[in-house]
Amino acid sequence: MNLIFKVLWFDDTADFFHSLDLDPFVDQVRSWGFESSFELVTTPDEFMKREPFKDYDLIVVDYNLGDNQPHGETFIKRIRDHKVYTELIFYSAQPSANLWAAISQAQLEGVYVANRQVILDKLLSVAHQSVHKILDLNNMRGMVMAEVGDIDGIIDAILIVGIPALEGKDQSAIFGRFHDESLKQVEENRDRLTAFNAKQGVEGMIELCDSNKRWANFNRLKKKHPLIKAIAIGDYVTDVLRPRNYLAHGTPATTEAGQVFRWRNEEYLFTEEKSQSLRKMILEYKRKFKEIQDALAQGPAAA
Repeated sequence: MNLIFKVLWFDDTADFFHSLDLDPFVDQVRSWGFESSFELVTTPDEFMKREPFKDYDLIVVDYNLGDNQPHGETFIKRIRDHKVYTELIFYSAQPSANLWAAISQAQLEGVYVANRQVILDKLLSVAHQSVHKILDLNNMRGMVMAEVGDIDGIIDAILIVGIPALEGKDQSAIFGRFHDESLKQVEENRDRLTAFNAKQGVEGMIELCDSNKRWANFNRLKKKHPLIKAIAIGDYVTDVLRPRNYLAHGTPATTEAGQVFRWRNEEYLFTEEKSQSLRKMILEYKRKFKEIQDALAQGPAAA
């Protein structure tokens, strides 16, 4: 699971989907530090195109899927046959006893049952359980690594479009600062940096970048580029990269207050509240960087 909570929902009635107000669910999931994605399908063919169903965090299936179609438990069995144990909600307007009988006959495990009238309440309840079940320490550490990696890629794209749009002297100022600071910090990369300085370019610079250097290059570009200069972005190092470094490199110790990570003679207390705050912060920075990337792709080159 990443920071998008993905739902696959199978009901043969398109009007039912149109009647749903998913905004409260989306807002609640966002308050946990996740975005939501819904794939709403109305035919068996559409549903089976998603096989083997491994890309979803929650799958919702109606019992009665129309005339001349198998009931919902048949499709749930296909999911379980793939050894996919994603959370599943099986619902109907009929009495729940009918659903439990169908589940028993198909020998299905790990299925939640709901009435059609309260399906959104069940959806939120199961989503909450699913989110908190996967948010143990190791999952959260991996999730942060993956999301920061995605942001690294977006910043790379910003640099690739933004720096060539600057005047030559401004490009040289960015390249020169990058070279000087990197040479001081990373003596073992001296040969690579010397080769870069002899033939300066955005791609060569990016190859030598970690997340902190990407951020530093972004800020150098921001000072020079008129389109980016006016955009407030925040302190990415303090808000995201520093917590990321503690989670990636620190040694955790369990205390009554939470997990304490020690790294470079400093400590970072990681609690459920900080986990939620960090997820929200990552989503916000990802949104801002993506907006800048899109603006550069669409806007005029820097004068």
